Amino acid sequence: MIAIDFETYYDKECTIKTLGADAYCRHEKFDPYMVALHGSGLDYTGPTKSAPWDKISPTPNLVAHNAAFDSTVFEAAQRAGQIPKNIQPTWDCSANLCVYIQAPRSLKKAAEQLLGVSPDKTIRDKMKGRTFSDLDKAEQDDLTEYARHDAIYCHQIWEKFNHVWPTQERELARHTMTSGQRGVYIDAPKLAAGREALIERKAEAEKLIPWAEEANTIASLKLLKGYCEQEGIEVPASTNQNEADCIRWEHRYGEKYPVVGALRDWRRSNRIIRLFETIQTRLRDDNTLPFNLKYFGAAATGRWSGDAGLNMQNLPRNDVFGVNTRSLFVPRPGKKFIICDLAQIEPRCLAWLVGDNTLLDLVRAGEDIYTAHAMTSMLRHSTDKQVTKDMRQRAKIRVLGLGYGCGADRFRDLAASWGYHMTKLEANHAVNEYRYTNRKISNFWEECARDMRQDIGKDFDVTLPSGRIIQYFDVRENHRQITATTTMGDPPRYWYGGKICENIVQATARDVFADCYHRILKAGHEVVWTVHDELVAEVDESDNTTIKDIEHIMSTAPYWLGDCPIAAEAYATHIYKK
Repeated sequence: MIAIDFETYYDKECTIKTLGADAYCRHEKFDPYMVALHGSGLDYTGPTKSAPWDKISPTPNLVAHNAAFDSTVFEAAQRAGQIPKNIQPTWDCSANLCVYIQAPRSLKKAAEQLLGVSPDKTIRDKMKGRTFSDLDKAEQDDLTEYARHDAIYCHQIWEKFNHVWPTQERELARHTMTSGQRGVYIDAPKLAAGREALIERKAEAEKLIPWAEEANTIASLKLLKGYCEQEGIEVPASTNQNEADCIRWEHRYGEKYPVVGALRDWRRSNRIIRLFETIQTRLRDDNTLPFNLKYFGAAATGRWSGDAGLNMQNLPRNDVFGVNTRSLFVPRPGKKFIICDLAQIEPRCLAWLVGDNTLLDLVRAGEDIYTAHAMTSMLRHSTDKQVTKDMRQRAKIRVLGLGYGCGADRFRDLAASWGYHMTKLEANHAVNEYRYTNRKISNFWEECARDMRQDIGKDFDVTLPSGRIIQYFDVRENHRQITATTTMGDPPRYWYGGKICENIVQATARDVFADCYHRILKAGHEVVWTVHDELVAEVDESDNTTIKDIEHIMSTAPYWLGDCPIAAEAYATHIYKK
């Protein structure tokens, strides 16, 4: 195994933060001026073109501490003639290994925790807008040593810890990287038309905002506060359109006060415009959009997360002024999408973990889990045992919001974010009823807290059904509250039974999805990307068999999940949708 680390030119315009790895590596200023290679008898740091590529196998195993980036740089250097094109590596990522074992993702912090060394990043931080030739001799030596040691630390971490990273997880990490580099096809004309329509809507909204021309930012809370005081209405604590307080404020004042509605429209259109501009900036000539997903993006649970300024896990779901973001993502010509997701996987896992067989038997009999919850928890005193549409919706909010110990105030906010407004009394009643009728769940919270408390002064380990272990490092008690961290070296945070339960359930659900994902790859299907518990595959237009195979695989529980009923539904489509 050879560890590799590139040093590349960057400035305000030529930056991965704005452009993403692919467009950054295609920028006219891009220059992979230095490479460090360490391992398998190599210890080289210097100009990329002068590296001993002839001493490397045509099919080497390379590891980098951000392989998604370094592999993209490698291919760009091949296009530029700095690396022989016959070298076709298999890539692994030591950063992905680190997060799997709950070490920090960054090389600096990972080296501190795993190797007991503290890399100095000072010289790299000074390289913005500078080339190697701009440095004096001492700075050149410092940069060379910095790059060399990054490769050394990457290699040492890999050699010391790669044996604890299961092969299945390593293959999923590789596919997460390569599928993002392959990219997804974009309907470019629709992208342009949607952006123009939103710009017009944004301009219309600005006309109704009194301070639009005089302020640097229309979304200024200070200026909004002045307006609210002048009109005698309350000031929102936040203008984040996803927060319950903002939603309630807009719901209350949006119709009577045009400025409130205009601000809402301006924020909604501006957010999508920025997203469309990011897509346009990163779009390749063949209309494919490369992207990054973070393997093991969420500490401990291991769920995938968005990355690099384009969150493919959180694309806007609904139309915004007639513009549908998800419909921009389409199959390549001659192809179609197969989209399949696990049905209510978290509440199913929670019920299975706590042994709620009454609920699970209803699910096995064909009831969806929200209806089953209403039947077991909300119809106890009702003579009519029929679950209405409204009751199922309330059951869904309860199942999704109350399974992890949520209190009444928080539950009220969550319900509001789903469009269901309730009084404090109603929220309090719902919380108490849920806990009373779901004793196995509330007891599980207490068990989780008790088990962690027993390990005060050391680490607390939880073995998941899959065999994976979640570690809570350095458990302490502070003012009768438990603290620990799930990432080595991170500051401690407070834990309670419901939060520990949430980690266990989400991690179990993630491992179920990971197992399904891996089996689908092994079956030879082309997965384009994943979104939480959903998988998007691409097949030929004439293919009518893959949909059944994918649905069957995702409806088959891993052996370690026993009799937990899981289900999935797949459908074919020519646009990405939910």
